Order: sequence, then structure tokens, then C-alpha cells
Amino acid sequence: MTPAKIPSFEDISQIVYNGLVRLEVTGGLPTWEAMPGALHQGVVDDIRQAITRLNIDNTTCGCYHIADTYIQFGLNLLRRPDIAIFCERPPRPDGALTGIIPGAVIEILSAGYEQKDRDAIPFYLAAGVIDIVLVDPRANSAEHHTIGNPATIHSLPVTWRLGMGCILEIPGINLS
Repeated sequence: MTPAKIPSFEDISQIVYNGLVRLEVTGGLPTWEAMPGALHQGVVDDIRQAITRLNIDNTTCGCYHIADTYIQFGLNLLRRPDIAIFCERPPRPDGALTGIIPGAVIEILSAGYEQKDRDAIPFYLAAGVIDIVLVDPRANSAEHHTIGNPATIHSLPVTWRLGMGCILEIPGINLS
């Protein structure tokens, strides 16, 4: 039996260059995961279509959302949230967003990579993200995390008014 080849830096660089993995830094530690599949991306699309503004005259939040974009949350946190929601339209640099923190982050849990997203919760909260939502499409549930409150777990579908003034509707997940 031939031993498995350990990938070289050049091998890893080529994998990243070809877009086959996502790299992030959480707590100063780099993590990676395979690019998400159709279930994951379909859930992202369904949720993004259901994000709306609260229809109250004094609400100034525009509820702008972007998907899968690098955001520098601080020195030890460079992440690509599945969905990030901002009150103001975020800039569109070629690289990572810097100097702007989303009011809410939504992560879709992928099989085998759940802990990577869970480990980021305290870092997101420390960076000033108001609402963190973890959606588990296989369990048809969502966890809602906010500063100073215990996490709440809900069956889908669920609707929340986020702290920034947006309405987040997460539909039930159809695995077929």
C-alpha cells in the first residue's frame, strides 16, 4: 500500500485558486471547508429572498444582504458568512470588506463543518454583530444568538425581527 501524498503548499494554493475550498480565520486559527453543495446554496437563496425591511416610518435600516463574501471582523476573524445583513449598502471592494460590521450573520450548517460555524459565534458577538443565526437544514431548525441572551432553538419555518430592524423569515427546508 502506497502512503497518501501530503499536499504541498503549491497543491493547496492551486486548490484555493480553483475555488474548491473556502478559507477563514477564527480566533487567529485558519480553517477550511469544501465549497458548499446544492442544499446549502439553495437554503441561502431561499433565506435571502425572504429578508425584508420592517415597515415602520422611523426604521432607517436598508436590510442589504450579501452572500459568501470575505469580511474582516477584527484582527483574528476573517470570515465568509453565508449571509451578512447590513443597514447601509456595503462597499464593493475587490478584496475583503473592512471597517464595516454586519448587524446580522446567518450561517447554514454543512455536514462535517458544523463546529467551524459554532466556534465563530463568540467572535461575531465580540465584533459587534447583533444577531447570529445558525440554520441546520437536516434538522429543519435554527439557533438564534444575541449578546447577553441565551441561544434559542426554533423549528422551521420561523420569523424573527432582528435587532437591526429587519425581518428574517426562514422557510421550512425541503431536502428534495
